[in-house]
Amino acid sequence: MDKQLKAEIVATVNRAVREAMEVYEERWLTDAQMSEYISVMTKRWLRDHGHMLPRTPIEYTDAQGVRHTTSYLYPLHRIQGMLTDGSIKDLRHT
Repeated sequence: MDKQLKAEIVATVNRAVREAMEVYEERWLTDAQMSEYISVMTKRWLRDHGHMLPRTPIEYTDAQGVRHTTSYLYPLHRIQGMLTDGSIKDLRHT
């Protein structure tokens, strides 16, 4: 097995593992929970800068037809992947 083939196999396995974690094993955390896993992402930091990260609220309509939105949830494994691949270093205010 040559070096190029080995590198391609390793890259393919890494992509597959990352996809599995981000799709099938993803953990969605509140702002309070994020700092337990990534210490610099405190509630305050997420309040001020969280819009630069992947996140989503839960939105629903109640029985009276009133629309509600929860606070944001953050995908832990996806954000950890951003730390690993270095893309976390290229966050931009939008």
